[in-house]
Amino acid sequence: MLDRIFNPESFEKNFSFEIEASLRKPDAEPFMVLLPPPNVTGSLHMGHALCYTIQDIIARYKRLKGYDVLFQPGLDHAGIITQLLVEKNLYENGVEKGSLTREILLKEIWFFKENSGSTILDQMKVLGISCDFARLRFTMDDEGKKAITKMFVDLFNDGLIYRGRRMVSWDPLIGSAVSDLEISEKEVDGNLWYIKYMLADSSGEYITVATTRPETLFGDAAVAVHPDDERYRHLVGKEVLVPLTDRKIRIISDKYANPEKGSGAVKITPAHDFNDYEVGIRNRLPMIEIMNFNGELNENVPEIFQFTDRFAAREKVVDFLNKKELLEKVEKIRQKIPFGDRSDVPLEPMITHQWFVNAEKLAIPAIEAVETGKIKFIPKHWENLYFEWLKNVRPWCISRQIWWGHRIPAWYGPDGQIFVAETFEGAMEKAVGFYGKNKVELTQDEDVLDTWFSSGAWPFVVLGWPKQTDELKRFYSKMIVVTGFDIIFFWIARMIMMGIYCMKEVPFPDVYIHGLVRDDKGRKMSKSRGNVINPLTLCKKYGADAVRYTLASMASPGRDVRLNEQSVENGRNFLTKLWNVVRFAQMNGCVYNKEFNIAKVNNSVAKWIILCVRQLIIDVEKSMDNYRVDEVANHIYHCVWDSFCDWYMEFIKPVLQQSALRDDERQGYDLPLTILKKDIRDTTAWAIIQFLRVLYPICPFIVKKLCGEMGIINTAWPDASAIDLDFSEAVREVEVLKTLISSVRSMKQYLNIPLNEKINIRAESSDKYIENTILKHKETVQRMAGAVLGEISKQTVPIVIDEAVIHMEVGSKINIETELERLTKESDKLNKTREAALLRLANEDFCNKATDDVVEEHKKRVETLGEKIQKIDYIISSLKVV
Repeated sequence: MLDRIFNPESFEKNFSFEIEASLRKPDAEPFMVLLPPPNVTGSLHMGHALCYTIQDIIARYKRLKGYDVLFQPGLDHAGIITQLLVEKNLYENGVEKGSLTREILLKEIWFFKENSGSTILDQMKVLGISCDFARLRFTMDDEGKKAITKMFVDLFNDGLIYRGRRMVSWDPLIGSAVSDLEISEKEVDGNLWYIKYMLADSSGEYITVATTRPETLFGDAAVAVHPDDERYRHLVGKEVLVPLTDRKIRIISDKYANPEKGSGAVKITPAHDFNDYEVGIRNRLPMIEIMNFNGELNENVPEIFQFTDRFAAREKVVDFLNKKELLEKVEKIRQKIPFGDRSDVPLEPMITHQWFVNAEKLAIPAIEAVETGKIKFIPKHWENLYFEWLKNVRPWCISRQIWWGHRIPAWYGPDGQIFVAETFEGAMEKAVGFYGKNKVELTQDEDVLDTWFSSGAWPFVVLGWPKQTDELKRFYSKMIVVTGFDIIFFWIARMIMMGIYCMKEVPFPDVYIHGLVRDDKGRKMSKSRGNVINPLTLCKKYGADAVRYTLASMASPGRDVRLNEQSVENGRNFLTKLWNVVRFAQMNGCVYNKEFNIAKVNNSVAKWIILCVRQLIIDVEKSMDNYRVDEVANHIYHCVWDSFCDWYMEFIKPVLQQSALRDDERQGYDLPLTILKKDIRDTTAWAIIQFLRVLYPICPFIVKKLCGEMGIINTAWPDASAIDLDFSEAVREVEVLKTLISSVRSMKQYLNIPLNEKINIRAESSDKYIENTILKHKETVQRMAGAVLGEISKQTVPIVIDEAVIHMEVGSKINIETELERLTKESDKLNKTREAALLRLANEDFCNKATDDVVEEHKKRVETLGEKIQKIDYIISSLKVV
């Protein structure tokens, strides 16, 4: 027998799902769920919880439907963030900066990975994520290293990877290049300095240049003005002196200069600005590098500024400009600055030797795959973001100047000649052939690959590629990916590009994009705001199933989840309701009967709930096949709470409890049950089992517990086609009963009549069906609505059900005039509120500024108010007739 109190902590820890996750069905249709591998440094947050819950629901549903499901787990080495974390720990424990060798640091990182890297995997198990953990892969395991090396070499041999000296975004703190997608733009306060550039002819004339970065003026190669700017046309071709130096540069004409911005004249620093770099190439300007990789100015600047940090140098330069009267004015501005998303420091454009992928070429089949429908985004509108990036993609910088990661398989000969091979021996063989010597001294490239380069190969590497394994043949391209929109560029696009390149086939047909988890005010969760919700804390307080159910119910594809603790408490309340109703059923003899035949049920209420269950199964299947887990959770909620608990159980309580009140049964006599009671008990137990089966993908812990209590081992998916019975008359009968009870209760509530106060009703109908139904269920109507068939006065309120009119006596219960006055005031008040909401919706400015959720909330409010007003006005008109 179930515990009296629902306490998930007492049983959730006892269940493990690893056995069912590892079971293979070689003869079944394959289906794979590709888990986005969390960082080895990671700890479970609400974003993880949402993503993993959705994936787990899909995996569990597919298993119940008979698929051979592979739910593949993994861990990502997370190059930059992991190295930064371990370095920080070492420095805090007394290791001197700069004393670490590559060998020592890698040893420390591997130690960290082996001892702390599985933290998030243990946390996933707390949430009930049923991955096949026996197949756990790591992006830098031995097989992964071989695969990524081969992919690099293949891309290089096909001309899709190359090494070049290009401008990249450089992170001075990390000491590495970062890709465009690893940049976080922030709007910050800044200054626009107007600096005088004196003409070199000693005429005393000058041109004013506006800049936000005066410290880079030592790298200036020109001053540019727009060809159509009349103010400066006479100066084009003349030379000016770079402030604080004697170096001369030309004034050039280039359309990059904006006459409407600043002074209209801009300094061109080709080695330290992306736009200036393009201007420099067009005008064949020198690339003067004035900054070291650590963010300090180098030997190419005046000695007094050398080896000064860039921001300290900025203050120093401005001070000198002031003293030399070369600073005309300063404007306060707001400007967007690129920051490293890992280091959170401003990035520097730098010209360096890096390795690049020809993403433009790889993007062509990746775009075509989505355009032709081979790959589908759910929701579809996320395709636009995917196309926007891929159709404007630039060369992808894949080299990182750190030590933790896949080391680039390139070796350099004595003269810098590059040899790319899968092994040192392969590179040596190429070098020997190139130089015509028996032995060549080779040095491997120090850089490692961008983490997302290896992540892009995840769908086929985890299945054994480059080996043609059975798993690769079986599961590749038969998987779904579930992830947030924020890594469509980082991960989804790259998996598609790499998958098509290496496998000549798309990796997956479906990409499910979920929203972000925010607080209940729609704000992003952050420690600084103090609004972070820890999923493990919620699991401990309310149970993992409550967290899973809540996230599922709110997971509309592509829309952000607004979460608060009350939502999770509501989820727990639903599970408590289920727990209590199962316990009540057990206490009243409802035991699962394997021989139960639903076709032989005679009771109309039992027939009605059977068809409710059938419709639930159909609805859930349809929603699950469309990956609408939010709809699934809501279908189950309404059927269990509304139909089963609020209606069915209330209908059948007297039947279940009647025998328990008999004196002879109290004394222990085993009296035979009536057919009615047996029908009800068998139907109740059967319905509960079907609820548990459809609920299992969302709430596996409580379902395991309840099924165990009810002696059910098989949680196979229920077959709706086996419940295809003609119970239409029973359904009509019960729906009439529900409508009558609801209408009487509602009318009593509007008229301030106590719900338990008996009131007379009379049915008026041509075919007597409604009246006969009421007579058949008179005890139920009286018990649940406080209404009885009887004599009525003229003072009645009509209730319309189908073709019948139910007259409800109210004259002896209320003061008609007082109620008319009260209801009229209430209607006026609601109308004013509704009109105010309509005005806001008609306000274009409000609709443009308000979030989608706020606008939707106003629309629902208008709809709800309209329904209330209609109901009250109906009652008013009825009372006036009285």
